[in-house]
Amino acid sequence: MAVLIAFYSLTGTTRTVVTELARHLQADIEEIRCERYGVSFMGWWRAAADSWRGRLPGIAPAAHTARNYDLVVLAGPIWAWHPCPPLRAYVRRERADLPETALLLTHGGSAGQQSLDALQAMLAKPPKARLTVTAAEMKSGTYVETVAHFAQTVRPKSALAPAPFAVDQCAG
Repeated sequence: MAVLIAFYSLTGTTRTVVTELARHLQADIEEIRCERYGVSFMGWWRAAADSWRGRLPGIAPAAHTARNYDLVVLAGPIWAWHPCPPLRAYVRRERADLPETALLLTHGGSAGQQSLDALQAMLAKPPKARLTVTAAEMKSGTYVETVAHFAQTVRPKSALAPAPFAVDQCAG
């Protein structure tokens, strides 16, 4: 199964999560490029204002063609209680070519389900799976286990290796 992870990351948090997920899925990575935001007071202000108002920025052309994949994982941070504008711009532009999808959002601790719902509403059909990763999970390192479980969820059953047989798993 061919998997593409299309993501936006301003600070590197989402990039860290996506790198771990790509390792589990042997996925190609499409970084959504957007010059509008930066790690500065003005960049943060612009990011929050655009996110809140629903303004979609210009993004660079994609290097990968989404329709060439069986699954596209859409990933990005939550800004001002909404999926970040560059990710929303990518979904709007690529929506017609998106195959089956999965959603992954990173955040500081609030608006996770609300933001997943908003992103899902932009899609033509429900995603295969949805996940949020919090800043607390990043700090503690538990995101690694969460991402591994998510990878198992989105991977087709035929791609899963059978579990090794163990005597203690048998009921007598």
